[in-house]
Amino acid sequence: MPLEMETPLPYQRDQRCPYDPSPALRHAQREEPVTRYRMADGRDIWVVTRYDDVRDVLTDDRLSSALTPLTLMVPGVDDTGLEISPGSFVNMDPPHHTRLRRTVAGGFTARRMRELTPRLEQIAETCLDDLERKGPGTDFLTAFANPFPLLAICELLGLTDDQRADYLALTERAPGLAATEEEALSLVADAHRFMSDVVTAQRAHPGDGMIGMLARDHGDDLTDAEIVGIANMHLTAGYDTVAATLGLGLLALLDHPDQFALLRDDPAVLDTAVDELMRYLSVISATGGRTATEDIELRGVTIKKGEYVVPALAAANRDPDHFPDPDRLDLTRPQSQQVGFGHGLHRCPGAAMTLIEMKVGFTALLRRFPTIRLAVPREEIAFRGYNMVHGALAIPVAW
Repeated sequence: MPLEMETPLPYQRDQRCPYDPSPALRHAQREEPVTRYRMADGRDIWVVTRYDDVRDVLTDDRLSSALTPLTLMVPGVDDTGLEISPGSFVNMDPPHHTRLRRTVAGGFTARRMRELTPRLEQIAETCLDDLERKGPGTDFLTAFANPFPLLAICELLGLTDDQRADYLALTERAPGLAATEEEALSLVADAHRFMSDVVTAQRAHPGDGMIGMLARDHGDDLTDAEIVGIANMHLTAGYDTVAATLGLGLLALLDHPDQFALLRDDPAVLDTAVDELMRYLSVISATGGRTATEDIELRGVTIKKGEYVVPALAAANRDPDHFPDPDRLDLTRPQSQQVGFGHGLHRCPGAAMTLIEMKVGFTALLRRFPTIRLAVPREEIAFRGYNMVHGALAIPVAW
């Protein structure tokens, strides 16, 4: 059973505004940008908050992902027996990371994204049909923001309709970080069994999606377990983050009517708009952390070998030294390498897919529902507690 949950510093949000980093993070960024923080279970981490430092940390090969406990940011959960899943290269270092990441590159080429876009547009319209059919008062998350990216990533991977239905049932069981260890491990085991069956089928008859591509083009180089790990990593990473960004993105646009109208009425701002929403919202507040493999100096602070470093992405994306007027949502802001996707060799491989989903999703939504609004008072919107992905719990809408 996890310890009583206190949101660790890198994940803290301002209680007055769900989009902003907490006052404690802002103070650290101003006064002590590399700050020591003690977790509820007694472990110490170094929290890095400034943009340039975060980028340096994410490209420093003296900081290891593979050596970092999988549950570093989940106080009280025993790491004993937990191993990095074969194929989950986000938790690996080169050369293993490099070998596995290279195999998925073909799934995210510009050509592949162009091929997928018409299908994603169809999926978006189908989800919006469901929203319209359910009528005013419907939760935007359950009707659109959740199913759209889930179906999109299933399309990318090449899951059949039956397999998508089975996986949707799994996602509905997903526990938060306050779940028991037994609940979390049970879901992990079920997800592994589900994907193992998919990979076995695709080994025999490779489809056109990423899993089929891996089986067909890299089948001699990848084990079934590695393909399972790659696929499950993309399902989990490519679903919840996009869903949360679509939900919080709509809420932020409704909170800023001028920006809502700009995106609705001027398609020319779409590229900068989705980049700005990624920066402003930063639904992944921080990475899972890195472990120093030797003593490192950062802004005059010595991080000793074996100590943990956690880059605070949300704070870095609001660094006033890099982003002018960083707390202002400006959909025309020039793109400036926000770190919502990470940076360096661990930059999210599905970034291109995420941006297309955002463009397709918001374009379709604002065309179909140009007068969309909240169906409840703004103060009734509640947000997740401590979670690796920040987001709203429900967003009832009307039009």
